[in-house]
Amino acid sequence: MFDEAVVIAHVNTKAKILGEKRPTAIPELTYSDNMTIELGGKTVHLMYVGRNHSDNSTVMYFPAERAVFAVDFISVDRMPYRTLNDSYLPDWFEAIRKVEALDFDIMLPGHGKAGTKADVTEHRIYLEMVYSAVVEAVRSGKSLDEIKQSVRFDQYNHFDQYESALPLNIEGMYRMISANRVGN
Repeated sequence: MFDEAVVIAHVNTKAKILGEKRPTAIPELTYSDNMTIELGGKTVHLMYVGRNHSDNSTVMYFPAERAVFAVDFISVDRMPYRTLNDSYLPDWFEAIRKVEALDFDIMLPGHGKAGTKADVTEHRIYLEMVYSAVVEAVRSGKSLDEIKQSVRFDQYNHFDQYESALPLNIEGMYRMISANRVGN
């Protein structure tokens, strides 16, 4: 009934699987920017929108269904994961903007509930606000603990895990900004 599955992934995914000797399927086909495939008579566009939560995320765009599937770097009413490990900022913002530029109505994240294009925009704005607030606080000489105590975004308190994840998101932003910051 089903043909044998073919594993497809971004070229960076294959390199990581091989380099880290991960115990998972090795992609048979890879792409670097875009690939279009047909599944069950439906067109699916596989896209690399740039570094975000990782450097190998594939976005699946289903134009006929006006739907996008993106894992880990876009959430719907949910906080980004903990300290944003394996993240690339500010590249992440540009990757989300590329998704926002697609013609879709339905956002399907890897975790949590489905949403809309407006949810994608809301997620990007949240990340940009945290980034800007942490940059400003670091430039003014505040410590990580001071930033965690003073920075709030209560307009996002409807996000799942808001209270527990906000300090962790701030910590991750602080770590990345401090590691890559050029002096004032």
